[in-house]
Amino acid sequence: MAQAFLGILVVLILFQLGAFAKKKGNMKDTHKFSLQWPLYLYILTVLLSTMFIFAMIYYISSVYTPILKVGNTGELITDYTFMQMLYYSGVTLLSIGYGDLVPVGAIRFISIFEGFLGIVLPTVIFIKEITKDRT
Repeated sequence: MAQAFLGILVVLILFQLGAFAKKKGNMKDTHKFSLQWPLYLYILTVLLSTMFIFAMIYYISSVYTPILKVGNTGELITDYTFMQMLYYSGVTLLSIGYGDLVPVGAIRFISIFEGFLGIVLPTVIFIKEITKDRT
């Protein structure tokens, strides 16, 4: 059931992106666009890139020492997969903070920085785009 819902969601998002691109193409003669693609796709790309970079940092750091513990039991996790690091990075970047994985040691400060970037990056991109001179 969850896979069907996810598939439908992906199809709807793709249709929405296609409709937006078509509308943007129709408006290119009357509106000046400074980005080559829609702003939300640009922000999404930046956030996904940031998430992958931090997931790689977490994964490489986890080779030497445990960096996460289970939130409700406090048990250190010793065998990591890249998908777990990607999940943790996404939860941290979006400032969701489920609490199921808790950073340990110096990774706590890297996680704080990632959460900060998750708030600041989209804001800076959006403000920069809307304050550009449109003449």
